[in-house]
Amino acid sequence: MRSAFVESSFLPFLSSAQNEDGGWGFHAGAMSRAEPTAWALIALLECASTPAHEEAASRAVRFLLAAQLPDGSWASTPESREGCWATSLVCLALHGRNDSSASAMRGLDWLSKELPGDASLFQRLLRRLRLKKSISNQNPLYFGWSWTAGTASWVEPTSCAILSFRAAPAQSLSADAQRRLRMGETMLYDRMCPSGGWNSGNLIVYGGAGEPLVSPTVWALLALQEHPERPEVHKSIQWLESNWQSILGHGSLALALLALHAYGRPGAGLAGPLQARYESNETPWSVPEVAWAALALSGAQDWWKPKSNGKDR
Repeated sequence: MRSAFVESSFLPFLSSAQNEDGGWGFHAGAMSRAEPTAWALIALLECASTPAHEEAASRAVRFLLAAQLPDGSWASTPESREGCWATSLVCLALHGRNDSSASAMRGLDWLSKELPGDASLFQRLLRRLRLKKSISNQNPLYFGWSWTAGTASWVEPTSCAILSFRAAPAQSLSADAQRRLRMGETMLYDRMCPSGGWNSGNLIVYGGAGEPLVSPTVWALLALQEHPERPEVHKSIQWLESNWQSILGHGSLALALLALHAYGRPGAGLAGPLQARYESNETPWSVPEVAWAALALSGAQDWWKPKSNGKDR
C-alpha cells in the first residue's frame, strides 16, 4: 500500500492541525470537536508509531475524556450539553486503551439506552397505519440510532453505533446493547435500496426507488461485516465495485477503498486516484477525510475490530 504518502503527507497534516487543547476541528484551525478528534485519533493509533505521534494521541484522549458528558455521551459541539451520534465514534477510538476503556464503556451504555424518536410504540404503530397508504415496504417497527436525540433513525449513525458495539469485548456488552445491536442490523437490511447499497435511510424517494450513495453504503457494509454471506451484503459490494469510478469526492473515494479492504476486495484501482487527488491539492483538506484516506492507503485493517479492555493499542 501507499504508506509512504501517509507518512509524508497525512500524518504531518494531522499533527500540525491538532489544537492546543488536544482536539481537532473539521479543518485545520477550526474549533475542536468530538467527531474529527475521534477520526484523527483512530488514524494516529493505526498508522503512526513515533513518540511524537503517541504524545499527540495521548493529548487527544485527554481532550475526549474531558469532553465526556455526565451521562456518558459526547456532544457535537463544546457548548452543547446533549449527547449525539458522535458518541459512537469516540467509543470506537477509545476502546482497548488502559486510560480510556472505562469511559468508552460508559459511552456504550448511553448508546444502548438512547432511543430515536421513531422507536416509541405509538410512533411505530402510527407509521404502520400510514404504511398501508404508502408504496414503500419499509418496516416501521425497526429502528436504529439518530443523528440528534429524539429524531428519526438513519443509516449512518446506526452503522457507527453497531461498529462501536462490535469493537467492544463481546462479554462486556449488556443485554440491552445486544438487543439494540441486533435491531440495528435488522434495520439496515430493511433499508437497503433495491439496486443494492444504501442512501441516508429511505427506500422510496419522491415515489421512486431510492438511489444508493457511497457514504451510507460504506458505513452499512462496515457495520455488517459479521454477515458477509448475506445476499444484501453481496449485492451492495457489487454496487460499490461497479460505481466507484463515478465518485467525485476525496472522502467518498477513501471510504469506498476502506469498505473493499474490509471485505477482502483489492480495490487496486482506487488507491492511485485517491493519492493523486490529494497530491493535486485542489481542495482544502478535511480532518475526517484525511483520516479515512490514511487508513485506506495504509491498509489498516484493525481499527474496527474488537479490542481487549486494559490493553493499549
